[in-house]
Amino acid sequence: MKCPLCDGGNLKRRKVEVEKYGTPVGLFAAEVCSGCGEQIFSSKEAAKIEAAIKKLGLWGVPVPSRVYKVGGNFVISLKKKVAESLGITSPREVILVPQVNRNRLVVEVP
Repeated sequence: MKCPLCDGGNLKRRKVEVEKYGTPVGLFAAEVCSGCGEQIFSSKEAAKIEAAIKKLGLWGVPVPSRVYKVGGNFVISLKKKVAESLGITSPREVILVPQVNRNRLVVEVP
């Protein structure tokens, strides 16, 4: 079957690793284009992926957060579901890793 996206490659069924925000979600069946690499999931498989993402606490993430100035420092406010998805249930120290070239701030929870 030809790829509906690029119309140049053929679709082959295989298991693919699905990630959400860099977190592995699992292996799922998809039709993968040999030309452009597009992955097409059946509605049944998409429902499994959605359920797995919800189980991991990643559904609805990312969410907007706010940076506040407190004294001479800045404080980042995390929504409860984001904190819980990282295992943060009470105040604790985390490691902030700036990725300046990507305009990104990574939060590592030791």
